[in-house]
Parts: sequence; structure tokens; C-alpha cells
Amino acid sequence: MKLHTGSCWLMVLLSLTNVTAMANPAQDRTAAEVLRITLRQAKALAVEHQVAVLSAREQTVESMARSDEALASFLPSVDFKASQRRQTENLMAMGLNLPGFPVMVGPFDTFDARVRFTQRVFDLARSREVNAASYAVNASRLRADATAQQMAGAAALAYVEDQRAQQAVIAAQVNHELSQSLLQLAKDQQIAGLATGVDVVRAQTVHARNTLLLRQARSSASEADTRLHRAMGIGMGVALVLTDPLQNDDLPVPALPTSIDSALQQRPELQALEQVITQRDTERKAATAASYPALSLAGDIGPSGVTPAHNDYRTYSFGIQLTMPLLEGGAINAREDAAASRMRQAELQLRDTMQQVEEDVRLAVIAIETSTDQITTAEISLNLAERLLDQARDRFKNGVADNLEVVDAQATLASARSVRIDALAAHQMALINYELAIGHLEYGNP
Repeated sequence: MKLHTGSCWLMVLLSLTNVTAMANPAQDRTAAEVLRITLRQAKALAVEHQVAVLSAREQTVESMARSDEALASFLPSVDFKASQRRQTENLMAMGLNLPGFPVMVGPFDTFDARVRFTQRVFDLARSREVNAASYAVNASRLRADATAQQMAGAAALAYVEDQRAQQAVIAAQVNHELSQSLLQLAKDQQIAGLATGVDVVRAQTVHARNTLLLRQARSSASEADTRLHRAMGIGMGVALVLTDPLQNDDLPVPALPTSIDSALQQRPELQALEQVITQRDTERKAATAASYPALSLAGDIGPSGVTPAHNDYRTYSFGIQLTMPLLEGGAINAREDAAASRMRQAELQLRDTMQQVEEDVRLAVIAIETSTDQITTAEISLNLAERLLDQARDRFKNGVADNLEVVDAQATLASARSVRIDALAAHQMALINYELAIGHLEYGNP
């Protein structure tokens, strides 16, 4: 198969990895500030540095602390208390009015110091609160994973957009060099008497337009590079070199039913909501159990006397305590109703999220199908555009036609290159969105 000049130039430029630095606004930075990253590393950096992920993980730590606090109510509690008092007593205030006895007694000293021990033995309401707290920890962890996937997905999309912008710069550079060579050809043809001044002006116009498009492509690449820095949560002073190529992975289109089943099983948002529903149901049961009796052990021991060293004797007490609410003005029923309402709200949210997940999967699969067809069409269009330009250039070079055909063919080729780059980027983004939709976006370091 014949290799056309335009495609050769493009292939050579695409193979030069250092050309991507042309799209980087910080190409004059030192080598120590350059970071070479793959797509997976970009996702890992986003998860490592993004505040949303760090905040979600801190919320998990908070949930774990609250769970430990709830569990502590079933662990032994020991405290110490000591007091030394000097006091007087009014016997008449106590109902004692004895002839011959003084009304006021004292002042006298009392001392008491003791270690107190309590242990909850049975409390169904507190037990269910402990279980609810453990479900809250699970939900918090799953929400943190969902946040991490979202931030990693945003970084991946920004990475692909930066790839697209850099490839657009390369294509614009190729178009610029091509228009420059065609301008020189028009000038040579005019000198040889095979072209007119109109042909030269037409070529100059095309070259000026390509110069502007090259500058716009570089500006867009700078913007994409800035957004990638922000998505990864790293400083803007670091120059990025994207090592993964923008290419067609040629993967089969996922089956829709299987994808939906995978998403319903794997999406951390759904798993988190399921844990929240269980948590709310357990809280409702805990509110109901608040009307049940609770059993606990208590005891204390310590010296009691006038002072710590005067008439002090060791005293103790121990026993079992049973408590049960008899009338709370409907507070228990109110708490139970509130917990049941929160559970129903979580169920409604789960139902809506399941519908959203199915929509995400369907749209992602459609996007993969569409982008795959776009790549195939773009490849064919690019090949035909390169052949058309070669034929038009040969006709103009041989004086058979003016360069109007060349200009049209050149515009067609430039458009075909842009469409191909956009199709490749759209396909990569569709794959990333699909991984997000099914809840299986990997973001850890390899």
C-alpha cells in the first residue's frame, strides 16, 4: 500500500514523545519539576491528594470513633470519687424536735473516698445502637470509596482531554507545515507560469488560518493541562508528560444486561445506601427497645470516716439494678416514628439511585458503541482525505488545475485529522465513564 506524504508526517510526529512538551505551558521548567505519569498514576494521585477523598476518609474515621463510643457503654466503667466536708445540720429541718436536744448539730467533719464500678449486663436498646453504629461505619467506608472513584474518574477524563488537546496541537502543527509547503508550491508554480496570483493569495489565506488554529490549539492544550493539575490535586508548577498514548483499544462493546447486573452489585453508592437502610432499621428497633427493661451491676468500696486518718473504716456496697421506663409522654413512640421515616427516606433514595445507575450504564454503553463507529469512520475519512490531497497536489503541480482543489482537499484533511482525534478521545472517555457506571474504576498504584 502506498504511504502518502501527509500520513507519513503525522505518523512521525505522533511517534515523537517529546513533541507533547510543545503543548505544555511550562516547557522551560527544569528536569526536576517534570512528572511523567500514566493514566493510572493520574487516578492514584487524584485519590491521594483531592480534598473530597481525604474528607470522606476522615468521615469514616469519625464514624469508627462513634461506633467505639457506642460499644463503650457495654464495657466496664470504673471511677474514683473522694470528698472531705465540714457541715452543720438543722434537726428541725429533718422533722426532729426533741426536748433537751439542740436544734443545731455540728459543725462536724465527714470523709468519704471510694472506687465505683458499673457494668451494663442487658440493654437491648443500647445493643441495637451499637449494631447501628457498625452499619454506619460500613456505609461511610463505601461512600469514601464512591468519592474516590468519582475523583479518580474526573482525573482520568482530564487526562484524556489533555491527551486530546496535545494531539490536536500536533495535528495543527502538521496542518501548518503542510500549508506552508503548499504556499511555497504555489509561489514556485507562479514563477514557472503555471499558477496565478490568486492561487498564491489563496494559499496564503489558508496558511494564515492554520497559523491561527495552531495558536488556538496550543492555548486549549494549556487550559487542559491546567485542569489536569487541578483534577489530580498537584501544584501548577509541575510540568506533566503524559506517557499513555491516545489510541483505540479495540475492545468489544460490553453486553448491556451483564453490565447492569454488575453495576447493581458493585456500585459503592448502592452498597452504601443498603448499609444505611439496615442502619436506619436497626435504629428503629433500638427506639422500640427503649421501653424494655435494662439490667446493670454496680458496686463501690472505700474508706469512710471523719478524716482520712480518723475513725475511717472501709465500707462497700454492691448490687444489681433494673430500670424500665413506665411513662415518657410519647417520647419513645416519637423516636420510633422518626427512625422509621429515616429508613423510608433511605429506601426511596436507594430506589432512585438504582434507576440512576441503570441510566449511567445504558448511556455509557451507547457512548462506547457510538465512539467505536466514529473511530472506524474517522480512519476511513482520514485515509481518503490524504489520498484526495495527494491527487489534488499532483494536478496542481502538473498545471492541470488551480490550487482551489488543493485548498479544499487540505481543509478536508485537517477536518479528518481533528475528527479522528476527537473520536479517539471520546472512545477513551466512554470507557472511563463505563467503568464508573459499573463501579469498577481502578485507581490504585500498579
